[in-house]
Amino acid sequence: MSTASALPHRNNFLEPEPHIVARLKEALSGLRPQVHVLTAADLAQVREDAQPTPAVHVVWSGFRPLESREDGAAARLDHTWLIVSAVKNVRTVKTGQDARSQAGELMARAGETLMGYRPPNTSGPMRLAPAPTAGFSGGFMYLPLAFLVETVFQNEFSQE
Repeated sequence: MSTASALPHRNNFLEPEPHIVARLKEALSGLRPQVHVLTAADLAQVREDAQPTPAVHVVWSGFRPLESREDGAAARLDHTWLIVSAVKNVRTVKTGQDARSQAGELMARAGETLMGYRPPNTSGPMRLAPAPTAGFSGGFMYLPLAFLVETVFQNEFSQE
């Protein structure tokens, strides 16, 4: 394997993921119980009842073009990253109050950790965006935040 192939490709949409995960792990490391920081790949084969909680899920959720060069060889893109606080709390399963409180606290900590953060391979900082609605399932609470981060997607053979 050559050195060039070991370097991240400038158009790699998922390049920010390990940096977002590392930043969250560092910021949440002192919390008890331990907060797990998981990616979509970590969760792919995990049943809901077996997932580790409390957790923050980091999930790339697509992109939208912002602007494209006339020749089509370069474009500015906004990528959406979902940061989902996932907790399980069955103390007040009927109302969900304890789970909502725990998820809200975790969301606040994760959100403030990423607001304004600029991962490598991006053109700007992470910015809050509209998020999907929260979910509640048998004591599990999922509270999402959405962040946009801009990149430039470019044909490597085009003139800059």
